Amino acid sequence: MAIQILLFNAQGQLLSQGDETLMSQYDPQQQLIWVDISGQHSQAFFKQYPLFGIDHLDFEEAQRERHPPQFEEYDSHSYLLTHELMARDEYLLLERSQLLLHVNDGFLVTQHLKPSISVNKVIQRISAQGCLESTDMSRVSFELMRQIVIDYLAVMLALEERLGEIEDEIFDVSTDDLLAELIAYSSKLQKAKRSFSYHEEILQQLLGDNTHLHIKMDYEQLSYLYNQFERLSSRASLYQGLVDSLINGYISVSAHKTNRVMMTLTMVTAIFLPLTLVAGIYGMNFDNMPELKWHFGYFSVLILMAVIVVSGLWIARIKRWY
Repeated sequence: MAIQILLFNAQGQLLSQGDETLMSQYDPQQQLIWVDISGQHSQAFFKQYPLFGIDHLDFEEAQRERHPPQFEEYDSHSYLLTHELMARDEYLLLERSQLLLHVNDGFLVTQHLKPSISVNKVIQRISAQGCLESTDMSRVSFELMRQIVIDYLAVMLALEERLGEIEDEIFDVSTDDLLAELIAYSSKLQKAKRSFSYHEEILQQLLGDNTHLHIKMDYEQLSYLYNQFERLSSRASLYQGLVDSLINGYISVSAHKTNRVMMTLTMVTAIFLPLTLVAGIYGMNFDNMPELKWHFGYFSVLILMAVIVVSGLWIARIKRWY
């Protein structure tokens, strides 16, 4: 487990940034704090600092496979589970990780099992500015959500370009790797679309109820996030339809190429089968075969074979088999 802490004064000025040792300087009455916890086994931290009022079991439950985005409100804070892109080289595969936010006016606690792209970017931005844009930690939650949306949109645009490349390659490249890539995109887009829909529902819930005690994003911020997740959901549906079309196109092109190969093999077989029959007949060497004793028999059979081949090619040409 790794812990990173940002400590601010009441006006949002960044005072200190470091590890868990900063907790000794924290005054809940005079300061704001952001605690970022990466990895498992966070129970020791929350038992040592019960002032946050956070149950570590929420984090363990949230890490269940396929756990949807979720919003809950407790007496001391609001709980928001969101999905973000996982930091990895093959980012186009849309691998997701879960980010859990506990927020109220005075603190923000973020939890994630793996390195968080959005957390790292927002921390870097705040460190460079040296202050918060608002004295409400809900603003930092909004910045995290906005960063998640920005990263998703960037990947979606890159995915659109990649699908355009595949559309051009599909007639020239016939490898299983291309089909496997398309199938992976189809599966990931389906999961991403489901995640975006859950985010839409949460944000719609927040937009429709302004009585939440701890998440204090204004209408403009919530509307922005809702519209962006709706946009992401629409793009995911659009790209999934395109991927399915490309998969069908790939299969059709592969089937067509297979048919062309089979047609060529069939044509060759149809032309050379009579030659094999002639060779088989005259290779039996029976005594009562007058042609074997004929002086021009060999040349006549060669001419017959040539006529068979030319006739076969001519017929195939007429029928446009090649």
